[in-house]
Amino acid sequence: MWLIWTVVVGVVAGWLVAFIVKDRRSALTVDLFVGIAGAILGGLISKYLGLGRHSLLGRITISVISSVFFLLVQQTVKRS
Repeated sequence: MWLIWTVVVGVVAGWLVAFIVKDRRSALTVDLFVGIAGAILGGLISKYLGLGRHSLLGRITISVISSVFFLLVQQTVKRS
């Protein structure tokens, strides 16, 4: 069940990140996969740091922050 919610939250986070970062060269599917990766990473980090992520809004917020980080790293690596 955790994996299903992580994917759903990741897709929402990826969609939101597409508007935040505004990289038009990136495809929507890339943004969604980055969102899923961000949701997984954000969930693991918040678990180990003891941050509260019990609410859906908290999970989406943490996922968006980590997804923005992932997308910016991806753009930096792609430019190099």
